[in-house]
Amino acid sequence: MSYPTERTRLLVDPNPPEYIYNAAISRERKRRVKQFQCCLCALFLSLFSVVLMLTVVYSIRIKSAPNPEDNNTTVEAPVLVLLSYNFSQKQPKEGRLENTTLIAESIQRGRKRLEAKDEIEKSVPSLLVQSPSYRHQRVTATSERARNLSRGGFIEEYASKYLNRNKTSGELVETICRKHTNLLGDHCRTEIPECNVLQRHRTFDGSCNNLAHPDSFGVAYTPFRRILPPEYEDGISKPRQSSLPSARTVSLVVHRPCSRDDPKFSVMLAVWGQFLDHDITATALSQKSNGSTISCCEPSTTASPECFPVIIDPQDPFSEYNVTCMEFVRSAPAATCCLGPREQMNQATAFIDGSVVYSSDESFARKLRTLVGGEMKVFVTPEGGTLLPLSDDPGDGCNREEEESRGRYCFMAGDARANENLHLVSMHLIWVRQHNRLAKNLSRLNPHWDDERTFQEARKITAAQMQHITYNEFLPILLGERLMDKFELSPSKKGYFRKYNDTLAPNIANCFATAAFRFAHSIIPGLMKLLANDSSTPEYVQMHKMLFNPFELYQSDMLDKTLRGAMNASIEASDSYFTDELKSHMFERSVEQAKQPKLCGLDLVSLNIQRGRDHGLPGYVKWRRHCGFERVRNFDDLKGVFDSNSLRNIKAIYRKVEDVDLYTGALSEIPMENSILGPTLTCLLLDQFYRIKRGDRFWYENPGVFEKRQLDELRKTTLAGVICDNADNLDTVQRKVMETIRKGNRYENCSSLGKPDLRHWKESLVHLEMSGGENLHVTSINSTV
Repeated sequence: MSYPTERTRLLVDPNPPEYIYNAAISRERKRRVKQFQCCLCALFLSLFSVVLMLTVVYSIRIKSAPNPEDNNTTVEAPVLVLLSYNFSQKQPKEGRLENTTLIAESIQRGRKRLEAKDEIEKSVPSLLVQSPSYRHQRVTATSERARNLSRGGFIEEYASKYLNRNKTSGELVETICRKHTNLLGDHCRTEIPECNVLQRHRTFDGSCNNLAHPDSFGVAYTPFRRILPPEYEDGISKPRQSSLPSARTVSLVVHRPCSRDDPKFSVMLAVWGQFLDHDITATALSQKSNGSTISCCEPSTTASPECFPVIIDPQDPFSEYNVTCMEFVRSAPAATCCLGPREQMNQATAFIDGSVVYSSDESFARKLRTLVGGEMKVFVTPEGGTLLPLSDDPGDGCNREEEESRGRYCFMAGDARANENLHLVSMHLIWVRQHNRLAKNLSRLNPHWDDERTFQEARKITAAQMQHITYNEFLPILLGERLMDKFELSPSKKGYFRKYNDTLAPNIANCFATAAFRFAHSIIPGLMKLLANDSSTPEYVQMHKMLFNPFELYQSDMLDKTLRGAMNASIEASDSYFTDELKSHMFERSVEQAKQPKLCGLDLVSLNIQRGRDHGLPGYVKWRRHCGFERVRNFDDLKGVFDSNSLRNIKAIYRKVEDVDLYTGALSEIPMENSILGPTLTCLLLDQFYRIKRGDRFWYENPGVFEKRQLDELRKTTLAGVICDNADNLDTVQRKVMETIRKGNRYENCSSLGKPDLRHWKESLVHLEMSGGENLHVTSINSTV
């Protein structure tokens, strides 16, 4: 049998059946139709993909900014929403009331209520010295000046209540201000300061920073700024509480103890945050007329009208200590020279100006100086080291008899809260040493400078370094690179920053001081690390045992241990959960320290929530809406916005979504990408730090503040370098001390860190004039070396 080969010819039938050709044609037609269909399908899919992509992009772009028609935005892209944040702020309308007799009568009623308050408080007991509540009120120190101003604020508050009850319908629409200041009291007759346009240095209280608003923009002892109008139950001053769960209940149910660390960042982030916070915020608390504390939980007496205690349920763990009430006195009312809702007072300047080191009060700042060589006072230890000057006030909530018997006292600093914890007082010490180091070097370079000039120049450099560290190291962690770049918050690489805006109020927002910047409480670990050296075994101390315990610094190695521990310990994750050290043991004294029976500590979370209600902060959903995010109408709208466990717990205790407190809601948000904070906290911090930079005439990068070469040197500043220069025996440190040790942030020798060269502050004596015999007149100008 033969098989066909390549050359074998096929036998073809000359008359094939018709069906063979028909089948072939049919198959070919089907093949071409199928190809055509595939092409159409591919084309359709391509077009669909393009349309879908364009639709998504368009949707994101549209929804990332508020829609004027439906007031809806998206929660899908929070960074895009914040990139379009509007810093303009509506000013409250000033009302008119022609009935000056009624105003005068209202003011008189306010004065009578103040007299009644003073009489009531004569029988109100003060807090037990060294009790947790006493220490809490002392750490939120209120100066005599603030106390006196708050008395005017109290008069205004009760005058406003009387006026609201007795006004004719429609007469009083909004707050009544300046027109009737002569009726409001002596505190409203202060003269506007005369400012020198060419002044070289800041005033201590922030006055004359803004030449258009010299007595109000950023000035100490003025009211906090309102972003949203306050919400009080009576419209004037009574805190919302009728429909709200107890602040302690919120703390127990939502803000439960939980440990979940964030390994990227160190405790130094929280340390710097607190030090910075004390530089720009200092809320005044209500006191008796003689400055003593007010107890609010004594059932046998009539309570002060300034009491707003936190109620403790019988099932509360605190009930084991027979506690039914947590002491809470309201923030002092600010004197606004207006009739309207209650405001609160900031005793600090709004500027990052080193007031935490020097004080916002010029007379006290002078007490901290040696008045020689531009230096600040220090206490010299027997070993030759230096500590902060000593405070011998037995009622400061810090000093103890047993320590005084050993010759050890708490410390005196530019801010009265310095002794609150070991980390904070260590940071105070580092910066006082930094000032003195600068003063010594400047004095050596410019021996013709007197004490005042040397002090002011060192103070000016210190403030600039604090500003640079905040915006170069601290804020990028909180806000992320995109927002820092968009709003030009990052320090410039060279040249000047030329966007100072004298119409932008830098005053600290009430919501920032009362809620937003208190986020850092959630990142504090329960155990604090102390580290003798890089290879030693760490020691751990319960956080509450570091409170009001600065005496450890008398040990020669404790400063370095404290700083090294803070740089090498991870923070807790920023979320709605807190360590029990903050929730049960705040300001608690151990049995061996206290002469009285052991008292349970305070719950800082409850106090934070209560403070927001005291200040009349609107609910969380209004802040989220203010920031440009979509309107929240019910709890289900918060799915994907809140941590799921937090949302479940919040729904269990709040009746309405509108009732959720700002502090609780903001901390419950899921953090944004490349940030440790949720979008609402990010928004409120962005608003504040944008204003602090652009609203400061003496901002270190502004033209005329420093010479260009001096500015180039200041940009070499790092917190690591400042710590290296002023610690006792630190030789190595990571360059980014607010971040933990990792690849790219390893230990370096302190000598390898770039630091400002102060030779650029040397003045040349270029013009010598002989006048009358041998008298020599020296005119100095800044050197351009």
